[in-house]
Amino acid sequence: MSVQTKEEGNKLILELDNGDKAKIEEALKKWNFKDMQSLLRFSVSVLLETEDKALWIKSNGESTLIAPAKHSIRGDNE
Repeated sequence: MSVQTKEEGNKLILELDNGDKAKIEEALKKWNFKDMQSLLRFSVSVLLETEDKALWIKSNGESTLIAPAKHSIRGDNE
């Protein structure tokens, strides 16, 4: 995975490649979002609304609690 960000004024430019781009395209199609902006707005809104930084999802007919991987979270020293 390679993600780069660049800020220009009030714009944020993200560069995604490898599997990340494919996963975003898959989510766009699966959820039938009209565009990337709609997908990102929904995703960020869900994350902001959750109270305990974990979410319940239904996968393969089973409810599962999910949270970000530890390597994705800032440590105390950052």
